[in-house]
This record gives sequence, C-alpha cells and structure tokens, in this order.
Amino acid sequence: MKLEAAEADVLASDAAAFAHALSDANAQAKYLRVAEAASAGQVPEDLVPAVEAMLELLFDKGRPSNRAVLQAIFAKTPRGRQQSSAAREVNKALRTLHGQRVENVRVTAGPSRHTLVLETDRCKLTLELDSAGARVASLETG
Repeated sequence: MKLEAAEADVLASDAAAFAHALSDANAQAKYLRVAEAASAGQVPEDLVPAVEAMLELLFDKGRPSNRAVLQAIFAKTPRGRQQSSAAREVNKALRTLHGQRVENVRVTAGPSRHTLVLETDRCKLTLELDSAGARVASLETG
C-alpha cells in the first residue's frame, strides 16, 4: 500500500506509539515493522491487516493523532474499500427514496447491530448498521 508523504509521517508515528503500548513482543515487533515501512512510504501487503486492525482500534477506542489522514489511509485498505463500497450502495438505495412520502421509520437494536427500516408510499428500504459499516439488507418496491 503506497502512502503519500503526510500519510507516511502520521502512520509511522502512530504505529510506533501503538507498538510501544503493547506488552506482547511479537505484536510490538509487527507494529514497529509497520512504522518502519510507513516511514519508507510503502506498507507491504502482509502488514496491511495489522494497519487495518490498529486503525480500527484507534478510531473505536483511542485518540487518533490525525483522524482525516488516518481515514484516508484506512480507505486504501481492503476493509476500507469494502466499507466505502457499502456506503455507496446505501447512498444509491437512499436516492431511490427521493420524492417519495415517508410513511414509517424505525430502528431495531440487536447485539452489535442496528437495523433501520424506511417505508415510503412506494418502497421499503432496510439498512443494517454495525461496526463494519452500513449495508443495504433489502429494498422492496411495489
């Protein structure tokens, strides 16, 4: 994964700090490799899952040093591309509701997941929302 100069600086710094916060020597070594690779501007494919995991933890539980830059890096990862694709699909489905009268909106909660149902005079859109992002569960017309 190729990094821009600003991305390289931020990821190298955050990966080094992350590594030093770990007690497991193997995990620490892995994130020090991420920091070193990031400094060089190129993260090898075998370290990309570690970058994904670190960024998800920073976004969910930590304090990312530069959220915008780290989000741009995450967008380059397989998980990031998958989430972006799902978001595009959700937005496409939401655009189908344009001009329709909303008749019912409800959210249901489950373990680690919420479901949003939007019913209009012409369709029913069901979205699933969880830590992996938003997805279209179904779109019924008629």
